Amino acid sequence: MTLPMNVMPTYNTIIPSLNKKIKYKPFTIKEEKALLVAQQSEDPVVMLDTLKEVLRACIMDKIDVDSLAVFDIEYLFTQLRAVSAGEIAELRFRCDKCKDDPKAVAQVNINLTELKVKFPSNHEKKFSLFNDVGIVMKYPGLEALKSLEQINDFNDINQVFELVVNSIDYIYDQDQVYHAKDLKKEELVQFIEQLDSKQFKRITEFFRTMPTLRQDIQYQCPVCGHVHNKYIEGLSSFF
Repeated sequence: MTLPMNVMPTYNTIIPSLNKKIKYKPFTIKEEKALLVAQQSEDPVVMLDTLKEVLRACIMDKIDVDSLAVFDIEYLFTQLRAVSAGEIAELRFRCDKCKDDPKAVAQVNINLTELKVKFPSNHEKKFSLFNDVGIVMKYPGLEALKSLEQINDFNDINQVFELVVNSIDYIYDQDQVYHAKDLKKEELVQFIEQLDSKQFKRITEFFRTMPTLRQDIQYQCPVCGHVHNKYIEGLSSFF
């Protein structure tokens, strides 16, 4: 005997970096359970891998989840969570002044449907490097995001170097365009290694100013009354 199956409603949203409309459905209890287990693990890699599978299951159009930009993934997850578990996310924040008081915690309600990706005015993808040679970067996907989540200090040259090499879209000069997908990694490494520090630093600004899902918040400590003006951003804030 075949049991009746639940029919999920469908919704539309826009992928920010592509300005492309897609159709998606809410996640199921099975997928929600997987997300909760991943959240409890407090392991960014586990969280990202789980999120990848949930997005693949819920996006109804043909989309390469691995190729989506970090902020696309952040935005899509919040919209998916809104239709699956409720539009309001209840977040709690501790007071900066009376941290040791267990009562010094304020609740902030965030309407997930109102969240927008912020595109900084100084953000650039294309950089002129020397003579007529330049480089165009691409936004890190889910796999690169694993590396980005683990970079705590952009002064760690080894981690940043690896991220830069993996995020090259193409290199160009007056006569030709050299797509990274057609080049060996060793060739890309050699190209980046021959840049000077100022040129390399300009490229790293691509990551520092990258669009992100960001929300300004204000809350008042219930104990001392101190008003906090902060912001939350990134996947972990809304997971």
